[in-house]
Parts: sequence; C-alpha cells; structure tokens
Amino acid sequence: MTIISDTTPIISLIKINCLDLLRKLFGKVAIPEAVYRELTTNILFKNEADIIKSSNFLEIVSVKNRKA
Repeated sequence: MTIISDTTPIISLIKINCLDLLRKLFGKVAIPEAVYRELTTNILFKNEADIIKSSNFLEIVSVKNRKA
C-alpha cells in the first residue's frame, strides 16, 4: 500500500509525539518534494525540521503528474 501525506498530518503527529505511528501502520510514507521543503525550510516548523530530516521512513518523491 502506498501512503502519501501532506504537511498537516505530519506536523500534527509530531506535536503530539506520535509521528512514529505512521511508520508502525504503513512502513514507508511518501511525501512530495514540496511537502519536504515546507517541513524543513519553513520558519514555522523550525523545531520539527530535525525530526523530519531524521525520519528514515519518510520517502521524498517527485510528483510526475501535477494535474492529477
């Protein structure tokens, strides 16, 4: 099963210290490059950026069909 996430669920899970729940439920979770950039460069997510960068189950993927 392929799971794709955007910013809000990831940030919400980090804030309640439950990001690992995604790994336990799904193994790998794909996030688009734009989501990764937002999570790691946005000043609002400064505290969360290190957690995102060290999460080995988040797989950064490029979007091939932007219209879909």
